Amino acid sequence: MEYLEGHKPKSVVNNLPLGLILGIIIPLLTLIFINAEADRELSFVQFLTRLQESSSLSALFSLCAIPNLALFFLFMWKNNYKTVKGVMMATVLMVILVYGLKFM
Repeated sequence: MEYLEGHKPKSVVNNLPLGLILGIIIPLLTLIFINAEADRELSFVQFLTRLQESSSLSALFSLCAIPNLALFFLFMWKNNYKTVKGVMMATVLMVILVYGLKFM
């Protein structure tokens, strides 16, 4: 058992792909939730089309990235820094998407 002294077991939660996947899925789920609560009669595609026509799509995507802040602080608190990097990468991708939508 001497070889195990000072060895920390690997955390399943502390990995970059998990953070990236969660950082993309959580804003998408937020968008779906907002669609369900905002207008139940419109389909998801109609909802996005209406927002695109009113130039509000980039603002909505910005709001959907807010739950990533909770993920960021949760994983920081748990010292899962690799997962935090993945969440930040997904958030940066959201920023690029919002920037592209804003100036299209």
